[in-house]
Amino acid sequence: MSNPAFEFVRQLGVELAAGEFDLPPFPDTAMRVQRCVADADSDINSLGVIIASEPALAARLMRMANSAMMRRGPMEVTDINTAISRVGMEMVQNAAVSFAAREAFTFPSGGPFLADLNKLRLHSVKVASLSYVLAKNSRFTGNPDEAMLAGLLHAVGKFYILTKAADHTELFTDREAVDKLLAQWHTGVARAIVESWDFPESIAVGVDEQELKERDRIASAGVSDVLFIANVLARAGVKVASELGDLDALARLRMDGDKLAQTLEDHEEEIQSMIDALSG
Repeated sequence: MSNPAFEFVRQLGVELAAGEFDLPPFPDTAMRVQRCVADADSDINSLGVIIASEPALAARLMRMANSAMMRRGPMEVTDINTAISRVGMEMVQNAAVSFAAREAFTFPSGGPFLADLNKLRLHSVKVASLSYVLAKNSRFTGNPDEAMLAGLLHAVGKFYILTKAADHTELFTDREAVDKLLAQWHTGVARAIVESWDFPESIAVGVDEQELKERDRIASAGVSDVLFIANVLARAGVKVASELGDLDALARLRMDGDKLAQTLEDHEEEIQSMIDALSG
């Protein structure tokens, strides 16, 4: 590692240890949604007022409510409160997080890592959609909405590192160096960011342990298991599902390769509709 790159990593380590990340602010609307969903006294009307204040978020919510995964019969939802009622308040939070991730991490047009950022956004949406379906159709111990939220947040460490690296492009003319940096640091950075944004501990642990391959096969499945399988599928394609039966994470979900492949086939339209809704 070159001296400039080493200094970059050293500073990143200091920030990680101290929890002093120079984070872009979570968009205000998304923060208000998060607080509203967490408030036991809030209702659909109060959440609807917040959503209506951000047209881009409202449009995303409408796409989710009318997606194949959420649609109930032929009736199309055309108003915000009905959309919230259809998808549920937790899913509204996921829509807000998807919106926030797009707004929080941006590069100028023509930036050195812009292509990486766009590719990573689509990958995160795929992982989130796959995580939701996996959690809903397996022995996952948590809530499918939680699994989707973790999918949306699982790559936030990579977003952060690429954003910081873009300010020091002279240090990272070597693509291999950037890839090694991302591989070695992104999960720890993701956990620190998720914790600093006050998301549940289960999600913080899940994003931190998302790449652990060796697991206790008879233990209960958690967020990290869903993320592990969803990442494999998002990278390699759902056609590899039948070949994943030897993975510990899949065993913890009480699935084998054939069951996984059948689940993905049964819910193919739903998965794609959610990807389209979240990536728009």
